[in-house]
Amino acid sequence: MSEFDQEPDEFSVHEEREDLTQLWVISYSDFMTILMIFFLMLFAHRVWEKKVSWEERRVQQLRAAQEAQSGMVQRLSKLASVDVQAERIDIQLPDALLFGSGHADLQESAKTLLAKLGPELNHFNGDIVVEGHTDDLPLSAHSPYKSNWELSVARAFSVITYLTAQGADPTKISARGYGPYRPRVPNLSAENREMNRRIEIVLLNQRKT
Repeated sequence: MSEFDQEPDEFSVHEEREDLTQLWVISYSDFMTILMIFFLMLFAHRVWEKKVSWEERRVQQLRAAQEAQSGMVQRLSKLASVDVQAERIDIQLPDALLFGSGHADLQESAKTLLAKLGPELNHFNGDIVVEGHTDDLPLSAHSPYKSNWELSVARAFSVITYLTAQGADPTKISARGYGPYRPRVPNLSAENREMNRRIEIVLLNQRKT
């Protein structure tokens, strides 16, 4: 028998089988790696699509909110003095239009004005703070209030009571009184004191997230 007719020994056959097994394992491992990368790419693409979609919706919502606020400011400006700042909108109402001297009961002219402001405030999504301000002149001896500070709080409370009766959300509206301690201008003349006697309705914009 020639050397070519000899059967391969057991070691050679075993070695060939191991080589084939290793090749199969390597191919399978490569396939699983490629498959995993494929699914990771699909997942990343889905996440990216969702993020883009969320950002687009967020931009649309912000634009709609800005347009709605711009329209609201224009309408409010026809009724009162409005000061727009980055995070708040101040609606300034003169004291003489709202209350009698030294009193906190709303006059009919005040109710008429607040009734016009009410629908705009009811649609505002942020918090609303009603601030009462007075001048620095002492109250008369017959005043039911001990100080301008107390009077300013009572006036602010009268306003929020009326606004909530008109439909304002009581969980989003509050009253503050500052008395003479936050004047717009120095209390050096009758004209300046008239400017300092006021109610400010402050609309606080919701913080962007």
